[in-house]
Amino acid sequence: FVDQNGAGSTGTAGLGKDSQGKEFLQFNQAFNTALATGTVTVFLSTSATFMADPANGNPNLLALGPVRTAGENFFVIPAGSATAKYTHVILWCGSVGVPFGNARLQ
Repeated sequence: FVDQNGAGSTGTAGLGKDSQGKEFLQFNQAFNTALATGTVTVFLSTSATFMADPANGNPNLLALGPVRTAGENFFVIPAGSATAKYTHVILWCGSVGVPFGNARLQ
């Protein structure tokens, strides 16, 4: 992760598939960010920049849910999501409206 706004974001993220073929996003054991706000949401994105469109949403973002703990985390990717188009993971803090970090998917 590339840290943003002094959140202390570290670690790596990668895509995977379980034995039943479900796709997931995994954060490694070194993952950490500022979690005290309780509103850090994980997004897949087509860029390193969070660009919300409050009126229409953004087809270039896919919300996966909140992150609550440091260390290894798994996020199920909804079936039918076109994960190939996503290049980044973004940590977005909704309570203050700023990114806490991003990671390029490789």
